[in-house]
Amino acid sequence: MDINSVINETVNVINASEQRRKVCVECFLPLKNSDLPCACNGAPEGRLSFPVQRWVPDCLIGGVDSGFVAKRLATIDLVLVRAVGVVFDYQNGIVASTKYYPSYFRYPEPYISGASLEADEIEQSKSLLRLREEVRVSKKIIETYSPRYCFIDGSIVPQYQDKPRKESSLAGNYSDIIAEFESLYSTAEKYNCTLISTVEDSRGSRFRQILQEDVLAGNPVIEKGRLEGIFDSAFLDFFLEVGERSCAFTYTKDINQHPVLQDFNSKWAKSIYGLYVKPSQLDRPLRVEFISHFGLKEKADEVAAVAYALSCLHREYVYPSILIEADLRAKLRNDEIDLVYNKIMDKLGQGVKMRMRRENRPF
Repeated sequence: MDINSVINETVNVINASEQRRKVCVECFLPLKNSDLPCACNGAPEGRLSFPVQRWVPDCLIGGVDSGFVAKRLATIDLVLVRAVGVVFDYQNGIVASTKYYPSYFRYPEPYISGASLEADEIEQSKSLLRLREEVRVSKKIIETYSPRYCFIDGSIVPQYQDKPRKESSLAGNYSDIIAEFESLYSTAEKYNCTLISTVEDSRGSRFRQILQEDVLAGNPVIEKGRLEGIFDSAFLDFFLEVGERSCAFTYTKDINQHPVLQDFNSKWAKSIYGLYVKPSQLDRPLRVEFISHFGLKEKADEVAAVAYALSCLHREYVYPSILIEADLRAKLRNDEIDLVYNKIMDKLGQGVKMRMRRENRPF
């Protein structure tokens, strides 16, 4: 098959998928603004969508992001991690001042791993280092400035790919990360700070799972199989109007079967929810995660309103402005680790064979 045929086939497949999503969404539209006809454990609010309340920021809002780069040597791995916290002081919707933690410019933290790790463990090790730095900076932001809301880039819990095998030497690191996350939740609760996490490019399917297993079970408006392979953000892009949010949904169907939530204290595991908001017609809905112990409808309305207000500034890029600023401050470039790498090699001299073979290719 030549390249033009591949391009044409790809376009046809995408167009067919888009049309299939539209057809599926049209079947659910009659349920959109009415109470669900059956009990739905995964979506306790009892409806599939709600309007987002308009909210004008007039408080301190924090956000934390991190960047990392890594370099492999023959027997060790060098990793640089930089986590930066930002606090916007909003006054009647205007950012009056900005603070940075620990500073506007922060030198990255260097880490060296000399342990013998498998390929999957190397990536997990880097991810766990990044998560640890992010969580620690998030706690410091909350303790130092007491923001009303604190945004986290990515999910509010570690992901399953971050969890090492039981026999892995990283198992202890993973347990420490779980404890760090629980400490962050407790700190936020102590300082009356609402944690809000946003996922930039979500490929989640929890909302679709709820439609298939709960909604369609009591109201078979469409064959369950028609929803297979459709991600939440793609479905909700057609289902939601600008200024609407999806219902809040439980993070997982069964906590005890979830690879990560099963490791958390039940106080937190059963209180983690997600939802989607749609601030713009030209971008997909944004996945938002938060913690709620009670009053789910009120908390979901609050979180959606705050996430919407900070994410609707650019019609083609829906993401909280506080996290955009944090990303700009935390981002690392490859030449930053190359500088450290070159200094190490200069001090070692030519007699030590630490370069990877691929870097010594003569052609």
